[in-house]
Amino acid sequence: MPTTRTGSMLATLVLVCALPASATEEQAAQQPAQQAAPATPAFVYQPPNRGAPAERVGGGTRSISQLEVLAPGHTALTTQATPRLYWYINPGFRNKVRFRIGEAGVTPPLLEILLEPQPNGGIQHIDLAAHKVRLEPGKLYEWGVLLEPFPHQRMPPLVSLGRIVLDDSAAGTLAQVDVRQRPYAAAYKGFWYDALDGVSQQIESANGDPQLRLRRAGLLDQGGLQTAASYEREMVGYAR
Repeated sequence: MPTTRTGSMLATLVLVCALPASATEEQAAQQPAQQAAPATPAFVYQPPNRGAPAERVGGGTRSISQLEVLAPGHTALTTQATPRLYWYINPGFRNKVRFRIGEAGVTPPLLEILLEPQPNGGIQHIDLAAHKVRLEPGKLYEWGVLLEPFPHQRMPPLVSLGRIVLDDSAAGTLAQVDVRQRPYAAAYKGFWYDALDGVSQQIESANGDPQLRLRRAGLLDQGGLQTAASYEREMVGYAR
């Protein structure tokens, strides 16, 4: 038996040594290429280390939220003085939407506007730049959406609120990142609103690309926004 094992090992060594040099070189050349292949982008949101308590207030009393600002359950950051802000509304509502944003504890608000009904629902947004609203660094702002009740409606209006702080310290660093990778870098650095807006604008440019929508769903999951995330997956026919 020992002789048989030794013979087998020698045969293996001979076989390896007998491989053409070109084949060995080809395998070695392929390895660096495989290691350098870029990974599929994925969101890894790291909340800012500020110790802020949960601030998001969801709309409705059902287990599935019907209206929710797309903000995590803590005060989230942006590097943009005029960010785009997003919310989710359940399809079917024909109420107008009242949007409001202002500095916490300060009146009047910076902006309060009544938006036309969106019966198709889904993910909506408002561009603060279009309304000439600018945030100031370090100040805490509260923003939210409310479903304007009809005159005959007796139920309390659905409302959802979130908070945002402008921190432009990383704006220059993120601007140097490739635009396709920028949303993921923003999430990793703790800038929720930049990450969400970045991938949302990519979705708009790509006519609702399913893979991008699934990535946005993954980000929404990390922000505790399962209703909006589920909606995204349903829209691309993906059952998790």
